[in-house]
Amino acid sequence: MKKYLAIFRIRFINSLQYRAAALAGMATQFAWGFMEILAFLAFYKADPAAFPMEFSQTVSYIWMQQAFLALFMVWFFEAEIFNAITSGGIAYELARPVDLYWRWFSQSVANRLAKTVLRCLPIFIVAMLVPGPFRMSLPATQGQFLLFLTSAACSLGVVVS
Repeated sequence: MKKYLAIFRIRFINSLQYRAAALAGMATQFAWGFMEILAFLAFYKADPAAFPMEFSQTVSYIWMQQAFLALFMVWFFEAEIFNAITSGGIAYELARPVDLYWRWFSQSVANRLAKTVLRCLPIFIVAMLVPGPFRMSLPATQGQFLLFLTSAACSLGVVVS
């Protein structure tokens, strides 16, 4: 377990170096988040009873979606792992004294968490400071927040596995 934590730590620190990419990603996520909220606002103004959630809940959902996109995006794959498989370098990986699955799992979790850490906090800060109906609201209870953390951890495990 110690070696996988070391792999995680090294990959996490290495991934934190890409701050410019994180800033570009944040700008895109802000633009997309506002665009999506404005589109939903138009639909809610037309017929608010047609939706299962209130507009404020939809806004919070969209901001959460934007903040955690890097953590849960299913279309993202590890280029290093893909290259090792296609180039035949996987033979060297198999010769190492670590379990290949858990090495790649640790590496993938670290990459996703590093990208999320760089983007998540600024998105939450802006989402809490925007005016009125576009503001993100916090969970109503601590229990809901703990359920969110549990489901997020399980989702990360599924996406990375």
